[in-house]
Amino acid sequence: MEEGRKIIKKEELREAEVRENDSYLIPHTSYLLPPTIGLTKESFYDSEVDQIVCWLNNGIDIIHLRKPNATEEEIKNLLEVIPSHFHSRITLHQHYTLSEKYNVGGIHFKEFQRKELNTATLKVWKKKGLRLSSSVHHMDEIPEIPTLFNYLFLSPVFDSTSKIGYNSNKEILKRMKKERFPHHQIIALGGITPKTLSELDGSSFTGVAILGYLWNASSEEIKNKAFELQSSWKTLDLMP
Repeated sequence: MEEGRKIIKKEELREAEVRENDSYLIPHTSYLLPPTIGLTKESFYDSEVDQIVCWLNNGIDIIHLRKPNATEEEIKNLLEVIPSHFHSRITLHQHYTLSEKYNVGGIHFKEFQRKELNTATLKVWKKKGLRLSSSVHHMDEIPEIPTLFNYLFLSPVFDSTSKIGYNSNKEILKRMKKERFPHHQIIALGGITPKTLSELDGSSFTGVAILGYLWNASSEEIKNKAFELQSSWKTLDLMP
């Protein structure tokens, strides 16, 4: 191990999560584990709300409503049927003005959107009390990204389980086991399952975002999946 590099254990995570840039506006359902974020499928389906609520009750801290082709009315209708006490744990990927009406907790900017934003605009959203997140695919860009973002999705860490042919960038995990980004919260995205979680051991990721593994499951199956995810998390030691 490199000198000066400390491995942080699960029990120490809550103390390590205090950051100068108020990064931990992130709600937690399990205080001994790093944040676990879910992303919805792009399409709507009948049991979606039940599954979203079930996951929010079983270990998922934040749900990103990622519906790139959805109209504002469709996102509004979805928010209407998600119980309002969960809205602070929802992040919107579009139609951001709905965040005020529904007291949504966060908004997410695509990589190209982030590059077009200026600091003043980010501060306006930040003053509204929103979590800000974005995506990044090239690690060399991370130090230049404004620290106003509460967290960043870095992908693809593993082969995607939801996008055929969207394969991992193996350099990401190698570098995340050697490098730290103390001013940014980096969330692993792409192919996250209980099996691949173990490969994050010793890395500087501060949480995971999951898509394919979460959906198309009954309530009982979701509870079993949640148990498997949390059991895998408990085996990991992460760098602060």
